[in-house]
Amino acid sequence: MAFLDKLDLKILEELKIDARMSITDLAQRAGSSRITVTNRLKRLRKEGIVKIPAGLDLVKLGYKMALVCLEVSEDENRKRFYEVMSQCPRVQTIFRTPDLANIQVGVWAEDDSAIKSCIECFRDLPNVKIVEAKYLGTPVTGNVALNLRLGDANVAPCEKRCALCNQYGNDWCPGCPVTIYYKNPLLKSP
Repeated sequence: MAFLDKLDLKILEELKIDARMSITDLAQRAGSSRITVTNRLKRLRKEGIVKIPAGLDLVKLGYKMALVCLEVSEDENRKRFYEVMSQCPRVQTIFRTPDLANIQVGVWAEDDSAIKSCIECFRDLPNVKIVEAKYLGTPVTGNVALNLRLGDANVAPCEKRCALCNQYGNDWCPGCPVTIYYKNPLLKSP
């Protein structure tokens, strides 16, 4: 485990506010020299402690979140679940817990009907049982960066086919973002 000191934490705090600030500004705000801050950042990145991803602001977009609590028995089934769901563009986080609901998945969607559709998709996964689904709505505060991955696949990572899906056909779900069927609400209409 890596250890951080007060300067490391101050650098990370400032980067959370603005990850694009210059090293000069960052050094000034952190109360250190440019060379020291540069070296600290190199070390933190090399050790994999700091991540500076870009993403869409889920709060500003008004997108919804849910926590889906699942029971997936047997290690092999859990391993397969992790492989498949880590490729799902709607999955924000996956937690392994010691509870009956041994996997908890944070998911996002564009609106209420899409989040319900997202939750329903878990019902069709093999060896997966929904124990509980907690609708969280739109975060009130927080820095929730959404990694919207787009693609041109015909089939979603979970092997769903949007073109054959009742929820997609009834416009309850805009489709999987990594498929050609995704109805992206962020795109301007021609």
